[in-house]
Amino acid sequence: MGRVSGIPTRDDFTDPHTLLSGAQTEPAGPRWYALSLRAQALRETASFDRLLAPHALYDRVRPHPYQLHVVEQALREKAPAVILADEVGLGKTIEAGLIYKELALRGVVRSALVLAPKALLAQWQDELREHFDEDFTLTDEKRFRGFDREPRVICSLPQFVRSFDQIGARLWDMVIIDEAHLLANPQSKRRICASQLRARWRLLLTATPVANKLTDLYSLIDLVAPGKLGALREFEAEYVADPGVARVLRPDRAQRLRAITRDVMCRTRRADTAITFVGRTVDTRSVQAAPTEDALIADVTDYLRRLYRRAPTSRANRGAVIREIMALQQSLSSSPRAIEESLRRRAERHPDERGALLALADRCRAITSAKERLLLDTLAEIGDEPALVFTLRLDTAARLREVIAAGGRSADCYIGALSRTEREAMVNRFNAGNLQTLIATDAGAEGLNLQQRCHVVFNYDLHWNPMRIEQRIGRVHRLGQPHDVSVFNFVLKDTVDDYVLRLLYQKINLFTMTIGALETVLAEEQEGEIDLEERILEIVLGSASGDDMRHQVESLGDELLQAMSRQRAAESRTVEALG
Repeated sequence: MGRVSGIPTRDDFTDPHTLLSGAQTEPAGPRWYALSLRAQALRETASFDRLLAPHALYDRVRPHPYQLHVVEQALREKAPAVILADEVGLGKTIEAGLIYKELALRGVVRSALVLAPKALLAQWQDELREHFDEDFTLTDEKRFRGFDREPRVICSLPQFVRSFDQIGARLWDMVIIDEAHLLANPQSKRRICASQLRARWRLLLTATPVANKLTDLYSLIDLVAPGKLGALREFEAEYVADPGVARVLRPDRAQRLRAITRDVMCRTRRADTAITFVGRTVDTRSVQAAPTEDALIADVTDYLRRLYRRAPTSRANRGAVIREIMALQQSLSSSPRAIEESLRRRAERHPDERGALLALADRCRAITSAKERLLLDTLAEIGDEPALVFTLRLDTAARLREVIAAGGRSADCYIGALSRTEREAMVNRFNAGNLQTLIATDAGAEGLNLQQRCHVVFNYDLHWNPMRIEQRIGRVHRLGQPHDVSVFNFVLKDTVDDYVLRLLYQKINLFTMTIGALETVLAEEQEGEIDLEERILEIVLGSASGDDMRHQVESLGDELLQAMSRQRAAESRTVEALG
């Protein structure tokens, strides 16, 4: 497997950490010696001539040849630490998951820690569960028991720094760090903590290892292979043509640096894959709400604004209130039926507000959303084309199934409550042409891959987490899709969703962005604890007027545009340095 030392002597070990640190102390006795020999034997026999994971996961993930090549390189030549630096959109998460699963199947890795920007935590959990049948715990879940007790954890980078005393007290079998270029600054707390983290295997993932300057590359390589490039001053003297700025690589040293980098890095470019990446066409349609629906939206928003202003100021207590307000806002964005049910459930829990909440809920019954007619008209336009319709709420999905079926088109709901057998049967009906429309919730869409037959996606309502939007479209816009994908977005005119769509998402070309590019943009934009959804909620409920809200949403869009510009510059610098 490469770079594995020979069988140790008894005097080499006092505890398992010695395998990693090489520290020399008094021997701990025959038991530790036997364990050490066993651990070394596992390492020596794991030749990885034949990978186990692709066969074990055949029904869940079908890796591309270039991804398998990366996995083989990482395990056979670059173990136990490697930088995965494929270009944006080529599936570094899949590669990291395959490496982890291969080692887990062989019993080499039992404990694992994934570190990522807050915006990407849920995506990591979903990907690991969906594609690799691995249940990782997020640190903000109720079931989280602590870093000393959980075998598989996903943690945000800010949380990692705050909790390093607990995280660093443990030896992890594997650590995976996503968007690793965020660790490039050697003076940052996260970089210092990462260098002190004890792990048998390390995977660093980034599409831009040269994010700002050449010393970024030095910093990442030094994390996986300390001392390989010497001291920082030595690196700058040998490779940097513009000292103090470090943006230009000395031409005469370029080949040498690239050769050293290849020892610890796997990098695939799109041009190397021979894969055709299809495009997207986007059709955003807005419709004017009827006066009754418009008035309901305004009154429920006023209620949410009052609830927001009463929220506790302490972070511990405020979080739960914000999450409930967010859930109510999503129901309001989804449909009258969804917000009705949400208001009634809240009335049961808050008797002091019961009268006002039920009065609002009763008004919902007489309202039919203008988006329903818009959906029927658009489905008629696409004719017999199969369609995937996404919505935020189960109540909306059930309503849309009724509406679409009444319009003469077959439809069914793909939701989380279905068993695996029921899900497979529904997808088989859809792929066989016996079902024209799948209506899916975000929570229910896990494992839903429809690129074989479908290339039309409807966002019936808008998710404020752009990663969820990308995941929706990704159910049909996947590697292997032969057709350009059509995306239809629906909003009610002059609502907050209309502003978010026009002033934020369209500004950054979210719906036509290169697959995978969004992660890097959000990783930079959301380095703190407040995610984009909460920022939008703060704008909506904290704005003094409609004009103020539009201005703040537009300003947020400008921030994301700047992040995109920095990402493109980083991609260019990486290509210049690494080819």
